[in-house]
Amino acid sequence: MLANIHCAAVQGIAAHAVEVEVNDGYGETLVVIVGLPDAAVRESRDRVTTALTNSGFKMPLGRITINLAPADIRKEGPSFDLAIGVGMLAASEQLESTQLERILMVGELALTGAVRRVKCVLSIALKARAIGMHGIMVPSDNAAEAAVARGERDRDALLARVRSEIGQASLAEIDYAELRDPDTLEPSPEELDGPALLALAISFAAPAGEGGKTVRLIDNRV
Repeated sequence: MLANIHCAAVQGIAAHAVEVEVNDGYGETLVVIVGLPDAAVRESRDRVTTALTNSGFKMPLGRITINLAPADIRKEGPSFDLAIGVGMLAASEQLESTQLERILMVGELALTGAVRRVKCVLSIALKARAIGMHGIMVPSDNAAEAAVARGERDRDALLARVRSEIGQASLAEIDYAELRDPDTLEPSPEELDGPALLALAISFAAPAGEGGKTVRLIDNRV
């Protein structure tokens, strides 16, 4: 059986829609991943099969071919684990849902079957919204980040994420500036160019005696 699951690849700060095609065929039990995967994606076959087994599912028998389309976009990192795992369950008829064609999903799988947080979820959530997905399935730790694409902005949560990721002792003050229209999420042309999805206005003070300065960062990780 063939299953199609929606996912996304991130290059820089731009997210690209990816279709995870999983075919459960005949032959020697083997999992093959094609579609320009990097080492972390190729390793997902071991993470995913172990996670499924430890979650009480049966490892599909036969040759499992997983195609990450389009093949001309490089797929990097462990964020494809969840889509691959769900695709394997759907292809082996252990999971049936009419919603799979309408949901985009990302997440790294632990060997226990737990879903771990991944990077760039805001970019991916905005892409899911742009291509008409009904929803996005993400690790619980990424839920607040993904909700920004729906127009929900928890300013304190955003600032906490920025502080933790930058982690510089020289940060004396940090603030958040929304450079997108709060209703349409369209970028302000005078502020942003290219595929930037989120802009943060970060103010910090240099060490005493060196004067203060302000830097604007474009960052999609928040």
